[in-house]
Amino acid sequence: MAFMAFMKPMKAMKAMKAMKAMKAMKAMKAKAGGGMTVAAVYQTVADKTGLKTKEVKAIVDSYMGVCSAELKKSGSFKIAGMLNLKLKKKPATKARKGVNPFTKEPCVFKAKPASQTIRVLPLKKMKDSVN
Repeated sequence: MAFMAFMKPMKAMKAMKAMKAMKAMKAMKAKAGGGMTVAAVYQTVADKTGLKTKEVKAIVDSYMGVCSAELKKSGSFKIAGMLNLKLKKKPATKARKGVNPFTKEPCVFKAKPASQTIRVLPLKKMKDSVN
């Protein structure tokens, strides 16, 4: 019984070490990737505007809701005069026969349903701010 009581703290210690290692790995990846995380962006905006991070997140979420609704309705949306979002509709494709270029044996490419993608184009304001 005493042996089992000793094992539980050991497992907890191993789990804590593993969690610390995972956090360190995430931090290293964030630094190596060079890009900011979503939480870091929210925090930066909150610091600059004097709002709370939760308020910034709520504002961004509602803005994205407006953006997606407008994209569905009209097919385009401009974000702050910096980015132009356009809805591109891809038609459905039928199943077709083809040849595998490696084995040279015939194969059938599956049919794909119609889909929609969003195309993002930078506007002059964004290009000028980067250059």
